[in-house]
Amino acid sequence: MGAKLTTNEAAAAVAISRITLQRWLSANKLRGAPKLVVGKDGRAIRLWSTADIAALRKLKEEIYRQGQGRRNDRVALRKKGGNR
Repeated sequence: MGAKLTTNEAAAAVAISRITLQRWLSANKLRGAPKLVVGKDGRAIRLWSTADIAALRKLKEEIYRQGQGRRNDRVALRKKGGNR
C-alpha cells in the first residue's frame, strides 16, 4: 500500500487547484477517495491513493484536452440547438 495524499496534495500532483478538484467532486465528475471522519468535531477528510490519483489524471485529460484547453460543452450545445 503506497502513501496517501491529502486533497491539496492530490490536486497539486495533477496540476489543478484544490477548488477545481472540489468542484469536480461536487459535480459528480469524479468519485474521489472515501471520506474519513477525524477528530471529535466530526471533520471529514479524503486520503487519495495512487489509483485515485490515476483516475484524477484521466479525468483531467478528458476535460483539458492536449493543446486545446478545456472542452466547452456550452458551445457544442448551442451548435446542436440546445437551451444554453
